[in-house]
Amino acid sequence: MMHSETHLKRRVEASREACCAAAEQADTTPDGRRASVWDHVIHGLLPTYRSAGGEASRARRASRMAACVPSPHVQVEVIERLSDTSVAVLWQDATRCRYDDQVWIVCRARLKGYCALSGTVIRRDDLIYKPRIRASTPANATAMILASVVEQMPAMMAAGD
Repeated sequence: MMHSETHLKRRVEASREACCAAAEQADTTPDGRRASVWDHVIHGLLPTYRSAGGEASRARRASRMAACVPSPHVQVEVIERLSDTSVAVLWQDATRCRYDDQVWIVCRARLKGYCALSGTVIRRDDLIYKPRIRASTPANATAMILASVVEQMPAMMAAGD
C-alpha cells in the first residue's frame, strides 16, 4: 500500500510540474512580462476569428441576425403612442434586459431583420420603430418593430390627449 501511494504522489507531482511549466510559459506576454489572470479570462470570453476575413465577417453577420430573431424569452408590448414618430414600449427579456417604458422612434431599416412584435421579416428601407439611443446603447438596440404593425394596433391615446 505504501509503495502505491508513493508512486501516485510522484505521478501527481510530475503532472503538476508539467502543468505549471506550461502555464508559466502561457502566462507571459510577448515582451516577457507576466500576464494577469484577468487577461486570460477576458481573452477566453472574447470571440476569436482564426479564419480568413470573409468567414469572420459572415460570423459577425450571423450573430447580428441571431440577435434580431424573436425569442421566446422576450415580451414586447407597445404601451403608448407618444407622438406621430415615437411610442413607449415595454420590453422584457429574461436573458438580457428589461425596459418598462422605453422610447422607440420611427425610421427606415438599415439592415434586414425581424419584427419583435409579429416576427415578420423586415427588409432594408422598411419603415420601422427602433429604440432611441441617448447616453448609452440599450441591450436591445438592434431590435425593430414594423411601423405597419404598430399602425394596425387598436387606437392608443397620444401623450397630450
